[in-house]
Amino acid sequence: MDQRKVISKRHGADVAGQLFAARPGKLDVPDPLDVVQIDHTKADVFLVDHIDRQPLARPNLTMAIDVTTRVVLGVYVSFDAPSVLSVALCLDHCVRRKTVHVPGTLEELTWPTAGIPKAVHVDNAQEFRSRAFKSACEDWGIDVSYRPKGGKHYGGHIERLIGTTMGSVHVLPGTTHSSPKDKGDYNSEQNATLTLAEFEDWLHLEICRYHNTPHRALGRTPLAAWSDLGGDTAGRQVVDVDAFRSSFMPFEWRKLGRTGITLFEVRYWNDAFASLIGRGKEKAQVRFDPRNLSKIWVQVDDGRMIEARYRNLSHPEISLWESRRARKEWKEKHGGRIHEKALFDMVDAQRRLAEAARQKTKAARLGKERDARLSKAPKQRDPSREMFAIDTGNPDLPTYPIDEFHDPKRKN
Repeated sequence: MDQRKVISKRHGADVAGQLFAARPGKLDVPDPLDVVQIDHTKADVFLVDHIDRQPLARPNLTMAIDVTTRVVLGVYVSFDAPSVLSVALCLDHCVRRKTVHVPGTLEELTWPTAGIPKAVHVDNAQEFRSRAFKSACEDWGIDVSYRPKGGKHYGGHIERLIGTTMGSVHVLPGTTHSSPKDKGDYNSEQNATLTLAEFEDWLHLEICRYHNTPHRALGRTPLAAWSDLGGDTAGRQVVDVDAFRSSFMPFEWRKLGRTGITLFEVRYWNDAFASLIGRGKEKAQVRFDPRNLSKIWVQVDDGRMIEARYRNLSHPEISLWESRRARKEWKEKHGGRIHEKALFDMVDAQRRLAEAARQKTKAARLGKERDARLSKAPKQRDPSREMFAIDTGNPDLPTYPIDEFHDPKRKN
């Protein structure tokens, strides 16, 4: 009887693959930064918003681990789904030297691991197949290796790191635990207390603790392995971290004209454009940060990356999501393309509506809180409610003696 088929039918192909798939050998990587594995996961904890501290959602984590030393090179936390931006900001964190502040003290912990990976191992998610990711890796001399489909063990180091991290998360308020059985009757959302920023601070401290904890496979701590194997000098260091980060951002192709570059119906300008108009390629590569469209990066023919800002500097910062929502609403109401002023007017109107709704919701919650407190408050004695007229015709009422005084100044 074919045991693999039996297990596959009973427990699924994934379980059968993990039990019977060939394991030709372990990944042998001699030096730090030779191979870095990157992956995403949804954290097993609910977080609250930073304004009203109401339950929001579970955050997504993007993590990068150095295979040789097991140090965490970088991490990115967000409520947004994994994307090109998540990867860009995680890699940006990888190449920076980091310190972690200990809340409530003046102490700072060192997180000295930084450098450009020689190769990255990733899965087949869309963001790792994107043109932005692949072209930036090529520009920086980073080899990209994709995990074979169904080959979960090819990403074993990052998978184990994620498992270790989630094990630590399970002690936090608002945890979802690892299974419904472990969770029991625990209400994760009602017990949530941490904001995204607070969770990120906790995660950075937890990573520093992990770096200084002996690792069984290494026989020493990850930080000691990094130091012993010359991690600080093993790879290339980034001089211009802003240029590195922007190179991994998503991009579009746009024509450079006399009024500058137009992206998502907004015009951008830099004085350096004046000498480039009408020269070189017909279209330029324009990179942007989806969180903030107030500036873009334009790559010109000689390889330079020119930063450009709104042509109208009075415009506020907006995100790509706000821009898309405004353009969609305009098209539904008016048809055609939106013009620049209308775009920013609609974003402003949408922000006002969102703030009004938030205030209304906040006022409703305050009202409920106030009513709840009033219902629990002790009743106050009101003497005025105990007063009544005396029935002078009732002979059973008690009488009291009085003294009369004659005042000659008083007029009767």
